[in-house]
Amino acid sequence: MRTTPAAPPRKPNKRGVAAREKLLSTALEMLGTGRPETVSINMVAKEAGLSWGSVQNLFGDSDGFWSSVIELIIEAGPQLWAAPESATVQGRVAEVAELYRSVLASPYGVAIETVRAGLPRPLDVLAETHPRTSASLARLDELWAEAFLHFFATLDGPPVDADRASDVAALLPSALRGLRADQQFGTTVDIDRAHRTLVTALTTYLEG
Repeated sequence: MRTTPAAPPRKPNKRGVAAREKLLSTALEMLGTGRPETVSINMVAKEAGLSWGSVQNLFGDSDGFWSSVIELIIEAGPQLWAAPESATVQGRVAEVAELYRSVLASPYGVAIETVRAGLPRPLDVLAETHPRTSASLARLDELWAEAFLHFFATLDGPPVDADRASDVAALLPSALRGLRADQQFGTTVDIDRAHRTLVTALTTYLEG
């Protein structure tokens, strides 16, 4: 069932701007713990010392709120990317894989995964219940894919095949999420060895 939209959010005054920033920063801090129960606007508002009515006034409805949380993470995206250093395909695959790995473990990455897990699934259901949030998540994925492709754009020598690079850009985040989940829930698999094997396999695919 789609969320029932509230009245459009009002343009905040100075006090409203402060309340908006407080709600969003509190949400990021709580979501960054990875606890699924934090995907609760009532809990976020209470922790921020505000009310559901404040959320409605500032964001319109839950869809507007969660979309704004994701947009805040999107704004922080560029600072999470380091400039590539290696001159080889293998070196850059290793760099970008380690970068993804660190981002997934960061408060921003954990917050995104917590939101994904706590809101309606799969994506077509989310698009029905929270269309703005769904669009923001799709935009986040697109921007990260673009950043990945840009990571390989400055390599010396023959360019990396664009289709294969797009394949790897789509696979790598999912594969690393899986390894992170195994690490969190417990596994007999050597995660670091699996990570190295993934880098080797993707390098071979890109160079092929």
